[in-house]
Amino acid sequence: MIPMEMKRIITPALILAVTILFSGMTNPVQAQRRNRNAEPAADEFKINSSMLSALKFRLVGPATYSGRIADFAVNPEDPSEYYVGVASGGLWKTENKGTTFTPIFDNQQVFSIGALAIDPLNPNVVWVGTGENNSQRNLAYGDGVYKTTDAGKSFTNMGLKESEHIGKIMIDPRNTDVVYVASQGPAWGPGGERGLYKTTDGGKTWDRILHIGEYTGITDMEMDPRNPDILYAAAHQRERRVYSKINGGPESAIYKSVDAGETWYKLTRGLPSGDVGRIGLAIAPPNPDIIYAMIELPGNSGGFYRSNDMGESWTKMSNQIAGSPQYYVEIYADPVDPDRIISMDVRNMVSNDGGKTWEPLGGKNKHVDNHALWIDPDNTNYYLMGCDGGIYESWDRGKNWIFKSHFPVMQFYHVRTDNALPFYNLYGGTQDNGSWFGPNRTTRRNLVNADFTYTIGGDGYLSIPDPENPDIHYAESQYCGLRRYDRRTQNSISIKPQPVKDEVYRFNWNTPYLISPHDSKTLYVAANKVLKSTDHGESWKEISPDLTRQLDVDLLPMMGKIWPPEAIAKSMSTSPFGNIFALAESPLKKGMIYAGTDDGLIWRTDDDGANWIKYSSFPGVPDMTFVNYVLPSQHDLNSVYACFDGRKNASDFSPYIIKSNDKGQTWTSIASNLPDGTIYVIQEDHINPDILFIGTEWGVWLTLDQGGEWFKLDNGLPTIQVKDLDIQERENDLAVASFGRGWYVLDDYSYIRQLNKEVLNKEAHIFDIKDALLYYPGNNHNYQGEVHFSVPNPQPEVKIIYNVKEGYETLRQKRMKAQREAEKKGEEIKYPSDQELLAEAQEEKALLIFTFTDENGDIMRKIESPLRKGIGTVTWDMSYMDRRGPLVPPGKYSVSMEKYINGKYTDLGEKKEFIINSLDNNALGEPDYKAKFDFLKKASDLYTKINELYSYTTDLKDEMAELREELMRTPSNTNELIISTKSIENKIDDIILAISGRRDENVRLDETGPSIMNRVRFAVSATSGSENDITGAQREQYEISLSKIKNEYDKLKQIYENELVQLKNNLKTVNIDWTHAILPAFK
Repeated sequence: MIPMEMKRIITPALILAVTILFSGMTNPVQAQRRNRNAEPAADEFKINSSMLSALKFRLVGPATYSGRIADFAVNPEDPSEYYVGVASGGLWKTENKGTTFTPIFDNQQVFSIGALAIDPLNPNVVWVGTGENNSQRNLAYGDGVYKTTDAGKSFTNMGLKESEHIGKIMIDPRNTDVVYVASQGPAWGPGGERGLYKTTDGGKTWDRILHIGEYTGITDMEMDPRNPDILYAAAHQRERRVYSKINGGPESAIYKSVDAGETWYKLTRGLPSGDVGRIGLAIAPPNPDIIYAMIELPGNSGGFYRSNDMGESWTKMSNQIAGSPQYYVEIYADPVDPDRIISMDVRNMVSNDGGKTWEPLGGKNKHVDNHALWIDPDNTNYYLMGCDGGIYESWDRGKNWIFKSHFPVMQFYHVRTDNALPFYNLYGGTQDNGSWFGPNRTTRRNLVNADFTYTIGGDGYLSIPDPENPDIHYAESQYCGLRRYDRRTQNSISIKPQPVKDEVYRFNWNTPYLISPHDSKTLYVAANKVLKSTDHGESWKEISPDLTRQLDVDLLPMMGKIWPPEAIAKSMSTSPFGNIFALAESPLKKGMIYAGTDDGLIWRTDDDGANWIKYSSFPGVPDMTFVNYVLPSQHDLNSVYACFDGRKNASDFSPYIIKSNDKGQTWTSIASNLPDGTIYVIQEDHINPDILFIGTEWGVWLTLDQGGEWFKLDNGLPTIQVKDLDIQERENDLAVASFGRGWYVLDDYSYIRQLNKEVLNKEAHIFDIKDALLYYPGNNHNYQGEVHFSVPNPQPEVKIIYNVKEGYETLRQKRMKAQREAEKKGEEIKYPSDQELLAEAQEEKALLIFTFTDENGDIMRKIESPLRKGIGTVTWDMSYMDRRGPLVPPGKYSVSMEKYINGKYTDLGEKKEFIINSLDNNALGEPDYKAKFDFLKKASDLYTKINELYSYTTDLKDEMAELREELMRTPSNTNELIISTKSIENKIDDIILAISGRRDENVRLDETGPSIMNRVRFAVSATSGSENDITGAQREQYEISLSKIKNEYDKLKQIYENELVQLKNNLKTVNIDWTHAILPAFK
């Protein structure tokens, strides 16, 4: 039954009831979590994180556009060094004015940056305020203030962990242990550490020196450069909830202190009274008496104000206000011109007359939505700008811009994969940077921006490829801007459902839709109702009533009360409350659909919408908690998973994730040991239903036992918010949509399915091996310098993942272990003898030997790896015998493992087969790989033999020279012997010339034709790096090389068997006992 519309009746009891409903003060789910430190039973098998060490993420990117920049901190002594705070992508540093950037905050607990400040006396000291400094809907939070004293090599959290959002940091230039932090405080609820904080001991202790109210923080501040005791602070009253947002109130105001924050007074003269929204401040450096303020006011209005007397009185200069004050209202004063101010906005605005008139700053070929600016005080033509699209710089005061196209901090909301061959594509949309698709890897050495295709604009959300038509996929922008995209024409058409009745569909900003797994022509999309199309979106019909609670948002409390329609920015930049955010169809039953709403309901239909069943109560989950994701199991028709976002109701960050085994009638928490942090998505392994992946506020987590215990997967993945996951089933890959660091891929996680007691109790085990793909990577660096996004592709190789039950303890390790045990017992350690130390030094390394063979049993390669306990990996690049050898042909292969300890080899009894496949992408057809391998093997052997002969001849030539010098020093008549050595040396020199084409670097030779070495090198290399058959020219040069080297070898053999023998006998007459090297055999 659908609830009746709530009547517009406001009573104190109603306000109290709804306030309690959304308070989220309790966290009952935590009581259900299992003890992560519980000891397993003696016979119980238990997974630990070390068993997952072979799982490693790789960055895909791209950096076509970038992501939202929050702040800059520039070294005042060296402007080529600066720091970039990314709203949801960490902290980065450049030491070469943006030619390269390095992430320096990836191992910290949080990823969102709000404000930066660099110590004016010691640029190695940088302060980092975490948590975005705005109020937009996808708001990442932080855990206080960090400090580095070594220019970003290490960081320390200095406190204010409950601040969540930092607006600004300022440092007293007289004593840089004095630091002020403007804390906006929690956006989704009251309380927290909000207000203006001060430390006088470098962050060891903090005092809140300005506190206004439980919903009012400090969003901006300024310090008088002449007298840093004079401070200005902008207080901002706000709250955001899932159903609404109020961006101001009577507590928003400007405050001033003249005694370093000891006392404050409110500035009012000439300033607006009543409800005020966000306030941006700027002090004019050339004349600090001048202060500017941009103030948001009711009715979507605002004003720009100027004070000429240090804030004591103000004059309204204009009605200028940023387009969306909750997102902007940051103003910057020019360092040398007191009348020039720049306002951050969708498109930057500039005033050159103190705020009276405004004009666009200039932004052709530049992204919109600007947030951060640094103007070089020594060259005010130079601007460093941060916006939703990344980093730009201008050398002409904003007329023209240079984009940093190698800064990979894209904010992806979603990821989906297709089944393209040989490499699948990723699809998804980004925050304010449109929708994209591109390959997860290519046959080139690197992925670059040019590999990715832009499809539609706006805020990009879910993009889904048609599973039956690779030229079609669907993409959407905000509020169901759903479009069908044709890859051939690169055109798209709108297929957004349109109401038939006089009604308005309530779509979420991030609208859910799906392609039916049972019929690719069938699409479902959700607003407050579920709609269905059976013709690729050409037409739609409703298949549900309104599935939400149909609450009146005007009757829901904000900041503890009901607000009138005139409240500042009331419900702006907020999705219409009462919409469906989660939508899924069972892959096991056509027409079984689940829908989850933003007001905490989950619905199910078993008959394609004819009837719906409502679920409104979920154990451990507070009532009306936002449903983030619903996943019907692909293994069991009765099983379904759901996760919820509690932060949108009173900043509840508990990890709500539940499972039902009866189609939603009853639910159980599977959060177990998960830390606090919103869960956005869950995916189920397509082979083993016990394996689940989730994307959370802090990254990716994995369970192998249905949520009994969770493990964080962070090898290769920074601390980052993960909005979406998708499993590419053919490749067993996990695709990751990070909100601030682009796309990542976890390649082939399949070995975790085999982690069990039987396998891990074996002495050694090789896990099943994924078939390898044989191709020759091309190069695409193109010499574009460092300002060119490029990440390595996986190279063609065979990856072996193995486990060894016990490692090997060396003599030194045994001694050190005994020493530690003695120290624990308080006993004297036994000092090792010289013999024991010598034995330690001479002990051979214990090794694992992996032997690769073809289906005939012929050895193709041996690879060594240290013998260590636990999971390990080795890779074979498919080259024969060593990395310079020819690539083996496609076919069946196997690998076996043995260990080598103290001169003894032991077979570990494991042998695994695998297949090497060809890519078959040659325009002239697939080459004869076997014939090519046989030829290159033969040619490589000849090349090796020729090199051996070349080394022998050059060594023999050197011996003749040394022997001649010795004869010169001999007190006998050695003239004839010297002539003999010179004669032999000349003959050797002719052979060297024939082989290598070189005789002496200091002697210029006439053209003598290709050397034998050049000919065989051509035979080996002409097609060795490409998928082509051996050419006739290669075969010809091989035969010529072989014939010529045989001829030279015969000459060398004649010298060896005759002249060298005679020379040796003659040398005895002058008492020289000479022995020459043995001539290498040649067949």
